[in-house]
Amino acid sequence: MGSHHCFVCGDKNPKGLHVHFEQEEGGAVHATYQCDPTHQGWPGIQHGGITSALLDEACAYVTYFQGLTCMTGQLTVQFHAPIHVGETLEIRARPVRVTRRLMDIEAEIVSRSGERKASAQAKMVVLTARQQAQAGLSNP
Repeated sequence: MGSHHCFVCGDKNPKGLHVHFEQEEGGAVHATYQCDPTHQGWPGIQHGGITSALLDEACAYVTYFQGLTCMTGQLTVQFHAPIHVGETLEIRARPVRVTRRLMDIEAEIVSRSGERKASAQAKMVVLTARQQAQAGLSNP
């Protein structure tokens, strides 16, 4: 996306998650991720902040693949089941509603067996050229 040092997707961040998102038809995205022991909160359970970051990044990629520069305006996360260390997960996100300045997106994390682990609803704000410049994103 915009930064090789992004915590979730950056390929040059030695402490990052290195998640690679791919685009699907209809503007949806998906990625695979395996929970690392260094990302646990409770013993053997992935920290909720990591889960939230994965969902937020999936939502950001929906906008990125549509050529929009956005920032998260709101992210509401629901935790459905624990994510265990070593568990391989599928992260998915899709656009629900698009207006000139706002994109509503739904995202989820599911296990290989299809169990829903977490879900999120996001409101992504499309940045104007001025807002991009103010945020230092003039050349995304």
